[in-house]
Amino acid sequence: MPAKLLIPGPVAVEEETLREMGGPVQVHYGPEWTATYNETRELLQRVFHTQGEVHILVGSGSAGLDAAIGSLTSPGETVLVGVNGFFGERLVEICQGYALQAVPVAAPLGVPLTVEAFRSALERYPKAAALAVVQLETSTAVVNPVQEIAAAAAERGVAVIVDAVSSLGGIPLQMDAWGIDICASASQKCLGAPPGLAPVAVSERAREIMQAKPERGHGWYLNLQIWSRYAEEWADWHPFPITMATNTVLALRAALKRLLADGIEARVRRYTALAMRLREGARRLGLRPFTPDERLAPVLTAIHSPEGIPSGEIVQYLYKTRDIRIAGGMGKEIRDRLFRVGHMGPMVGEADIDAVLDGLAAFLAER
Repeated sequence: MPAKLLIPGPVAVEEETLREMGGPVQVHYGPEWTATYNETRELLQRVFHTQGEVHILVGSGSAGLDAAIGSLTSPGETVLVGVNGFFGERLVEICQGYALQAVPVAAPLGVPLTVEAFRSALERYPKAAALAVVQLETSTAVVNPVQEIAAAAAERGVAVIVDAVSSLGGIPLQMDAWGIDICASASQKCLGAPPGLAPVAVSERAREIMQAKPERGHGWYLNLQIWSRYAEEWADWHPFPITMATNTVLALRAALKRLLADGIEARVRRYTALAMRLREGARRLGLRPFTPDERLAPVLTAIHSPEGIPSGEIVQYLYKTRDIRIAGGMGKEIRDRLFRVGHMGPMVGEADIDAVLDGLAAFLAER
């Protein structure tokens, strides 16, 4: 039996979803497949809470972020980037890869980004082309106030790009109502499907911005304008520019149907209860969560490793003795100081949290 996955993704996948993944290979064009693909896009629109265009890129969530940043900007433009962990730093790297001026808007590790810091940055850089922010900073389990940050950007007419790779379907997000222009996610986390797909939602304003920058020098595969052109000009039989990963899309469709049948709000409530169960159990063992309860992430909890014990030892102990996979910290400053437990996806329940706590108790007793 494979290890129990309680990491920040990929998540364990339901049997019904796996059956879709393991069925006969589907042809990736024609009216039947196009109907299936479009149904999956419509389900994603409901999860993103958008009337905008949705593309299903074949690649990781980082491919979606690369497409979002590169498609919306031109070399030399300024992008304000929220940085309070490893994945905020990745957004900076992506911007630099497109010869953009990436301006970090920073907060300390474990602390959410602030609207005030973004307002100050928007005043200093009134001609900024975009603002990019991670909703759930997976390296620290910090949820950033995306709705408020997007509202501040709207006051200045600045486009907003959101990394919802680890949060879509597990943390409240309203793309249209919050004024988000491009939002990128991934199939293997809160959406509950296998890895390999990067859903990207694009607002009408984002499309207009891209159309106004025809010479921005972006590539082809991750150019969202190419995906939009195929979605329109080849709509009846091949509404994407590549060979689609058909079986993975079928699995994603099954997972999305289950997510929407459960209800995102119900999932968030369940994840929050699991987070509190883990936090309370950890504190009984003398362990301290990295963030306070009032700022918990419903789908992921980071916990301080005991003084003098590298977190990697806990990760390995749970795997070797309990067949449970959790994750260590990410980034130089916290790699050995934190361990992270994912409680996202439909397969995680109270028994799994209790199994982690039992394993932690055994580890501490041995030490």
